[in-house]
Amino acid sequence: MFILLMQFLWLYIDDLAGKGLSWFVILKLMFFFSASIIPLALPLSILLSSIMTFGNLGETYELVAAKAAGVSIWKIFQPMVFVMIGLSFFAFFTSNILIPKANLKKSALLYDIKQQKPTLMISDGVFYNGIEGITLRVGKKNKKTEELSDIIIYDRRDGAVHATVIVAERGKITMSDDKRYMFLTLYNGSRYEEMDRQMGYERNFPHSTLTFNEEKIVFDMYDFKLNRTDESLFKDNYQMLNVVQLHHAIDSLNSSIVLKGVNLKRNFDQYFHINDSLYKKFKIIPIKFARYDLIKNVDTIQQDVILNNALNEARSAKGYVEYSLNDRTETEKLTVRHDIEWHRKFTLSVACFVMFFIGAPFGTIIRKGGFGMPVVVSVVLYILFHILTITGEKMARTESATPASGMWMAIFVLIPIGLFLTYQAANDSGLFDKSAWVKLVHSFTRWRNKNKSA
Repeated sequence: MFILLMQFLWLYIDDLAGKGLSWFVILKLMFFFSASIIPLALPLSILLSSIMTFGNLGETYELVAAKAAGVSIWKIFQPMVFVMIGLSFFAFFTSNILIPKANLKKSALLYDIKQQKPTLMISDGVFYNGIEGITLRVGKKNKKTEELSDIIIYDRRDGAVHATVIVAERGKITMSDDKRYMFLTLYNGSRYEEMDRQMGYERNFPHSTLTFNEEKIVFDMYDFKLNRTDESLFKDNYQMLNVVQLHHAIDSLNSSIVLKGVNLKRNFDQYFHINDSLYKKFKIIPIKFARYDLIKNVDTIQQDVILNNALNEARSAKGYVEYSLNDRTETEKLTVRHDIEWHRKFTLSVACFVMFFIGAPFGTIIRKGGFGMPVVVSVVLYILFHILTITGEKMARTESATPASGMWMAIFVLIPIGLFLTYQAANDSGLFDKSAWVKLVHSFTRWRNKNKSA
């Protein structure tokens, strides 16, 4: 979880940096994000821990002692099977309840953070434009007294073409008690303003200049405050729904697709007759237009009017069909997204079982514990599982496969591997025994030499 959580920091570092966020907000965002990476961490954790556990038992010959006492490998696996049942229920709870709620809160909070402006970070000799309509440069900032010197301000808050330029020898920044307003107090300065709204400005270029001993400028800091968005704006996204809500959403979308097809057929019956079995594959086919005998008795001007009206009707019908087909396609894609998310709720629970029945017999066979061989094997097998999962989901998204076959592809591929390894472990296989492979090579060599001599 910690390793995968580091991905979050690198992914959103640009959105978090310089916003003046409290540690509580950052930790809360990381907590919400950690729920979404449980499907990545849990199968890998089960695979690694099962290989390490049964690898240690095999390395210390405790499995050999248990088998010698008449305890089968199935009996040894039985306590862990009950643990896996509990983990599978937890995995389903995570996918169905925890992750949708965490995604909802994470999306709302992350949206608010992205909308928040960076905090007031003034550096020596650098122009700062984080305040809307204001460009500020400070020559030097005293870190102890927070006093500013050699200040230049370009103020365009009133929408003028030319900025009001304010120059001051020194100044200081203070905040109101409620942190809503910032006060910039300037000392010993001057203010220069071009009066571009005065009559005759183009000829005379009037301007005003004034000097001051002290001047106070007020800035509204509302944009720098983290304002929370209503979470209901995100709740209809398919990633924020549980199994029941997804089922209802899929039914609604399928009904909408059928209704769109019925409306397309009904609205187009006034132009063409469309067969019910063909309207799904309706395509725009360009045709050449000819002056038919129907309007040959009408004068030329009226013919042009009739033809223009017909063309306008045809263009309108074509635009309606194109819009309807695009709308239908987008609705079908959204239905696939919901269907994929529905299957995802169950694949994590089954993946936990599959990873256990791969890791436990594999650890029994290789008889290696610790963080050496088990880590290497776990990473390789998990990469295979992750690649198959991503490939299947991409096939489902592009409609190269159904959502069910795409989302369950990795499980279907790994189940035979788990069954094979479990069978090998139950029969004391020498699948990873070096001497067994050497013996097999020697037997093959002798057989080949014997055939050559014959």
